[in-house]
Amino acid sequence: MPIRNQNLVGRHFGHLTVLRKSTERGKHGEYKWVCRCDCGRLTTVSAGQLNSGETTSCGHVKARNLESGGQHHQSLLGDKPPVSNKTGYRNISMTKRNGRWRYRVAIQYDHKQHSQLTDTLEEALAAREKLRAKWWPNYKKK
Repeated sequence: MPIRNQNLVGRHFGHLTVLRKSTERGKHGEYKWVCRCDCGRLTTVSAGQLNSGETTSCGHVKARNLESGGQHHQSLLGDKPPVSNKTGYRNISMTKRNGRWRYRVAIQYDHKQHSQLTDTLEEALAAREKLRAKWWPNYKKK
């Protein structure tokens, strides 16, 4: 049960320090709080997100975790497929287009997706290597 009329001003939640109650309300009418992150940015967060620990920074922590020496996170560049992948290969999925199943190769870099459709798995693997070499800097096949 949520605590009503709680005053969070001055409290610390991870990297966030609560400054004041916001005039903004959440979509369910809950109070939001203006917080200053350790990095200096201001962000508005609901009391529920603060109390539950769901939000502990402005987002800079997640962004820093995605960087690896100024490069993109290295786990995105590997060959291990996600657990939800049905083809058994990273960056390759199945899609039905115009009534037939095809392999879809998709590479993401700098928030942009580069993709290609192929008919066979062998073509998809070759297309994946070509896209990786083109869009991922310093990509080397192991």
